[in-house]
Parts: sequence; C-alpha cells; structure tokens
Amino acid sequence: MDPVVIAALMAATLLGFANGSNDVSKAIATLTGAGVTTYRRALVWGAIWTGIGAGLSMWLAKALLRTFVSGWFAKGTHVPATLAIAVGVGAIAWVLLATKTGLPVSTTHALAGAIIGLGAVTLGVQAVAWPALLGKIAVPLLISPFVGLALSFVIVPLLARLVDPSR
Repeated sequence: MDPVVIAALMAATLLGFANGSNDVSKAIATLTGAGVTTYRRALVWGAIWTGIGAGLSMWLAKALLRTFVSGWFAKGTHVPATLAIAVGVGAIAWVLLATKTGLPVSTTHALAGAIIGLGAVTLGVQAVAWPALLGKIAVPLLISPFVGLALSFVIVPLLARLVDPSR
C-alpha cells in the first residue's frame, strides 16, 4: 500500500480519536452532571451515538466532502496529498492540546484553519479562494449561533409542553 495512503489513514484515525476525546465527553458530562443517568450508561450512550454518527457520516461522506472541501483553492491549483496529511496532523495536535489543557475547541474549525493556513503558506495566498471561503465558512460560522438561538426559543417551549402538559 502507498505510504501516503497509510499516513492519511493513520491521521484520519488519530483525528477521530482526538475528536471523540473532546466531543463525547461534553455529552457524557451533561448527562451525568444533570443526574439523568449513571456514568457507565452515559459512556455506553456516547459510544453508541458516536458509532451511529460515524456510520451516517460515511454514508454522507461524498456529499459532505464535495460541499465542504471543493472550492477552497483557485481552479487549477494542484493540492499535493502530503498537504492533506499535514492538515490532519496540525488539526490532531491542536485538538489534543486544547482537550488536554481544557480549552474549548472545534475539530471543524481546527481543520478549516489548517487547510487555509497550510494552503496559503505552501500554495500561496493567491491560491486560496477567499470569496468562496467567505460563503462556505465565515458566513455560516457567524450566522449559526443566531439560528440556533432562534430555534431554541421555538423548540424548548414546545418540548416543555410535551413533557409537562400543564405548562
């Protein structure tokens, strides 16, 4: 097997570990901290839903990759496979460091930052498709908290009425 493919698979596996060590703990802490369930049961739920999420992401991977990755660089820009491995290693290092030190971190943001940063440094700033990134990355990141807040104002009262009809 090609060494680059092996390195890419290893990076993807380690990134999955780093992401899981950061994200699953948040859900487990919420379940156990609120007294909803035991620590052991929360771990089982975390493992089950992480597995389901991984399975669904594999099913949706082509569409996600097409949407998320394409258009980051100017047309005709050759992106070497080693850049993808470097992006993975950078994201892994940052997510693990942030997780270990208790800093809030987003694996998606780590990957986006690594892609843009390494792309600009290795391929040149002019190779980065800045207008496309504004629409694909910056605007959604700025808008999503407000969309989530608005949805929570609608969904939480509805769920409260379902749980306690006397409300």
